[in-house]
Amino acid sequence: MILQALHRYYQLLLEREGDSMPQDEYTSAAVSFEIQLDERGHFVSIIPYVNEKGKLDKQIYNVPKQDKRSGSGVNPYFLCEKAEYLFGSAISLREVCRDGLRQLWSEVLVNAGTQSDEVLALHAFLELSTEQLVEQLQLISDLELQDSLKTGGLCVLKFAPTGKFFHDDPVIQQAWENYYKRLRANDDSARIQMCLLTGEQISTDQIARLHPSIKNVTGAQSSGAAIVSFNIPSFCSFGREQSYNAPTSQKAADAYGYVLNRFLADPNHKVRINDTTVVFWTESAKMNEQDLLSSLFQEFKEKADHSQTDEESIRERVKSAVVRIRQGQQFRDTFHDLDVNTTFYVLGLSPNAARLSVRFWYTGSLGEIGERMWRHYHDLSIDGLDRSPTIKELLREIAVGHEWGNIPPNMEGQMFRAIILGQPYSRSIFAQLMNRIRSESDDPKKGLYKIGTVRAAMIKAYLIRYYRARKINWEGELTMTLNPQSTSVPYHLGRLFACLEKTQVSALGQGINATIRDRYWGAATATPANVFPRLLKLSQHHITKDEKWGRNNDQRIAEVMNALPEQFPKRLTLEEQGMFALGYYHQRQEMYTAKADQ
Repeated sequence: MILQALHRYYQLLLEREGDSMPQDEYTSAAVSFEIQLDERGHFVSIIPYVNEKGKLDKQIYNVPKQDKRSGSGVNPYFLCEKAEYLFGSAISLREVCRDGLRQLWSEVLVNAGTQSDEVLALHAFLELSTEQLVEQLQLISDLELQDSLKTGGLCVLKFAPTGKFFHDDPVIQQAWENYYKRLRANDDSARIQMCLLTGEQISTDQIARLHPSIKNVTGAQSSGAAIVSFNIPSFCSFGREQSYNAPTSQKAADAYGYVLNRFLADPNHKVRINDTTVVFWTESAKMNEQDLLSSLFQEFKEKADHSQTDEESIRERVKSAVVRIRQGQQFRDTFHDLDVNTTFYVLGLSPNAARLSVRFWYTGSLGEIGERMWRHYHDLSIDGLDRSPTIKELLREIAVGHEWGNIPPNMEGQMFRAIILGQPYSRSIFAQLMNRIRSESDDPKKGLYKIGTVRAAMIKAYLIRYYRARKINWEGELTMTLNPQSTSVPYHLGRLFACLEKTQVSALGQGINATIRDRYWGAATATPANVFPRLLKLSQHHITKDEKWGRNNDQRIAEVMNALPEQFPKRLTLEEQGMFALGYYHQRQEMYTAKADQ
């Protein structure tokens, strides 16, 4: 299903982009350097592609087909290669690589027919000795550029007199296409097999021996890794070797490889969730649906990284999700102009030596994923939260010391799956969150608050999903703002604790070293019956001392006490402790918002 979905998307690209797509004899490659040659095959300049920050970047070109390299042998590419093959020992790398490149390029160019200026320049470049290469490199480059060439990516060659790339020259293209077709032909063409992707009956010579290398997967080797690979006898059957065990036409394999590599090179089609690279796309030739999916998934990044090609209106609608939820709007109300029945795909890949492992594969309609993510926003919505936090920002709240590096490695994947599938959030995440609340104190310099807005939002969202999964209708209890009509005893205990803390601070001033929250939170949330009688007695002392606000605080405490039973609970479960924290947060928001309004 995965490869078939990628192959179908390739057909959509053919419909949408037509001539800009690489033909069978070509592939799309990410290039880091441009080398310009004159008529004599001498260097004019070497241009590194850099981004706005001056760091080495890549540009995409359609170049002659680059079959997967295997092992440490010499496997040169035509007209788009690494520096090791182009310069060999001239930059202290393997000369055998340049020898291999010289042989391949000569075999291709010998069939060029016309000896054009471009062909003659390439022949002259191949005839340069190591000493000549060293001399020319010293004239046009410094040591820093040469070091970048050694460690950098692919290089393309441009004919300086015309300003055109060699791989775009019609004469050279024809020579390459003739060479590549001869290379594919062999004596097994009489045998017929079925392509597992397309169902077509194809000759054996059309089956891919090695599937394309997939690049830009976090943690995988830079040269790429295989998603389909057989290299141990125990994996093989019926006497077949390598990828003949999964017969796929070379054309279909190249198609899915092209699409997957294109997605992985585009930040609007992928996100990183811990050690997993997540790729996503829609089965639609329309850009609006893909723009929506890209905008939704941008919310999983630490910082939004929207492409300029995104629809501005769609991005703004996603960004303002919290505002629209506050207004009572639903997902379909906001995106009524899109085809919500469009199929979407989510593929999770992680490295496994020279291969890739499929961590997960989800598919459904765009409306389904939109509703689930909208529900995620809705569940998180709480008074004081003016935007939707990313997964990283949510999980930072359970990290020791509020440090990004202390986020538990498996939690991102758990949260991601819960959002995409509409499932309850992991109880282990909730348990760690409650543990951090018990053990930490406010540290404004780190942006750390014992019961801050994001933590309160996480508690509310977890509890909503927890009770929803158990068919318990508690969503009316778990509101965005203070809910005095709640029937939850732990919720009102949290409110009472906030009122008692306010009474203490009002009487003793903001400069006190520690409030009852710092000293009694753990005991109050776990065993209320043991703590609250003592805190209520202490509050009377604070009320008596506070001439200005004592009466108001006493009245507020009395109002909350009316919602509680005569006997305090002896113990609270983990979920009840969450209700306690939510009641505490809501009550504080109500008190301090009212004070600010005054």
